[in-house]
Amino acid sequence: MHIQSVLAVAVLMLTGGAAAAFDCKKAQVAGYTYDLSPLAKEVVLESNSTTPPTTTGTLYRLNPCAALAAEADNTPEIDRCPENAWVCRKVTNYKKGEKARVTEVNAVAGISSKSEPSLEARASGNESPKAFHWKMGGAEVDKVGWSADIKFICNKSAKNEDQPKLLGFTDGVLSLEWSVPAACALGDDSGGEGGGKEPDGKDDQDSKSGGGFFSTLFTMFIIVASLYLVVGVMYKYLVVRASGMDLIPNLAFWREFPYLCTDFAQHVWNMVSGRRRDGYSVV
Repeated sequence: MHIQSVLAVAVLMLTGGAAAAFDCKKAQVAGYTYDLSPLAKEVVLESNSTTPPTTTGTLYRLNPCAALAAEADNTPEIDRCPENAWVCRKVTNYKKGEKARVTEVNAVAGISSKSEPSLEARASGNESPKAFHWKMGGAEVDKVGWSADIKFICNKSAKNEDQPKLLGFTDGVLSLEWSVPAACALGDDSGGEGGGKEPDGKDDQDSKSGGGFFSTLFTMFIIVASLYLVVGVMYKYLVVRASGMDLIPNLAFWREFPYLCTDFAQHVWNMVSGRRRDGYSVV
């Protein structure tokens, strides 16, 4: 077994066990599940300001569930939003008698294929949050890190087709407010006026909590085991100068491990069945 193969397998175990893509259909906020998939579309917001002798238009493109799609081919490459951007800001300058000129374009949120939003909220007792924040960092401009902060508000009297409200862009932070039914937790039939967990749903909630605990425990086990393997192999290869099967950490123990398990199982069976075996076992 080559060192490269062992390290490759170990790294895959480590990264594969911990990675998880953002799921807009099952977004988790303070232990509650939200279905934001109805909002999985591109939204365009625009504001204009008079800057004599010109007019400045600022256009925001955003998608809370995924990176923006590439712009049309007829858009000059230099004027396009960066790849992997979830929220893009484009500033265009207009002057009478002259062609419009894009003066600024950059990613407010999302800078790589691994970029994902964070969802933050304050839980109150047994009630699901009626508002939470969607946050994601973006490009760094003039040593200022840009980011987007969308405040989602549970409002079942609204429509998911409603546009978010542009609050402002200050110190590199784009602030939006989006009041839609999709911002209400699944199973919350209170219409946004209170409530949260239903009384008869306690067992279901406990079941979800238990599943989440064991899932987290299993993930932690995979991470620890992968670290043990990677560090052990590197130590044996770099310090001990081992090769082949000898690269496996504690090889002697793992060779004896099946026999130890068998012996332990036999011992437990003897205790349970009330039988005891005197004398010595063959080694």
